[in-house]
Amino acid sequence: MTTSYTYRPSSNWIYFAFIVIIEFCVVIGFTFAGKSHDAFLSCINSAATNILFFTLMVKPRIVLRDEGIEIINPFQSVKIGWLRAIDFDTRFSFKVQTDKGSYSAWGATAPSRYGVRRNHESDFRGTGLESRKVVSPSDSPRAESGTALILSLRRQREAINAGTAGNQVSTKLDWLSIFLNLAATTILVVNFLQ
Repeated sequence: MTTSYTYRPSSNWIYFAFIVIIEFCVVIGFTFAGKSHDAFLSCINSAATNILFFTLMVKPRIVLRDEGIEIINPFQSVKIGWLRAIDFDTRFSFKVQTDKGSYSAWGATAPSRYGVRRNHESDFRGTGLESRKVVSPSDSPRAESGTALILSLRRQREAINAGTAGNQVSTKLDWLSIFLNLAATTILVVNFLQ
């Protein structure tokens, strides 16, 4: 039985809930004002906005399994076995480098230059990053990319030692997300032009 751990920033769910609450208040406001046509258009625009926001902000995640890592981005997912993961990079976002190429994760972005000023060398103690030649500020456990890096290195080490590490690299396009985002964008553009 394989165990899995899903990593994604929880703040994205909070932003999504905030947007849904605002949209709900707008629809209720139009309804109580007696503007049923505007309330209907607001419902359609809200649904389209929710599809776009969910796909681009909430859906991206990293799934760590016994046999490998799965990077789920808005329109593509990549499964990489631990034996094929050559290196991990956190320069602009969490990246897995393999012999087939480099795969970035939307769900674990690196901090801005202002966010790294708060780092202290004590932040890196016990993270398992002591074996890396260069530890960059984006490797910090306070950063989303750093947290993904630390979890991935730990899970890779455990899987290789247990003998459960996989050796595959496969990519898959998410055609449903592509279609829904194109439809949502078309709806928003058409309603904006009216």
